[in-house]
Amino acid sequence: MEKQRRTISLDTETDEYIQSYMEEHHFRFPGEAIMDICQKYRNEQSKEWSLKYISEVVSQNLHDVLKEELKKIRLGTNATDKNTQILIEYMNGLFAFQGFKGLITTQMREMDSTRIARELVEERIAHQRQKRIDWEESRGKSTSTQ
Repeated sequence: MEKQRRTISLDTETDEYIQSYMEEHHFRFPGEAIMDICQKYRNEQSKEWSLKYISEVVSQNLHDVLKEELKKIRLGTNATDKNTQILIEYMNGLFAFQGFKGLITTQMREMDSTRIARELVEERIAHQRQKRIDWEESRGKSTSTQ
């Protein structure tokens, strides 16, 4: 390693720090102490950058995995909610007309009442979805203009 000669001026506090550093680490010359301090500083900077980079990568990967898993849960919940709403509508219809004599499952035949309940719930969900999309678009426009 090639060395460069420098003439430098230091304030008293820095000079005292270098002198005590030399004594503590058994350096003969101030240049050796300064080189050691600089090397340690560079090592700390690279460690800090590495930790920051690693934490960002891990955070992003964790975010992606959780996002996918939460999407699956949300879709399952939405399907369950839809089916529950259909059942509520159907049961409401059954109790409104108390003259039913039994229950035919949709596996055997989808009754008009079941189709109507399903369509009603799907329409309601589509309406709610459109309201959410409109709200998100309006928030996007309002934040981009500010």
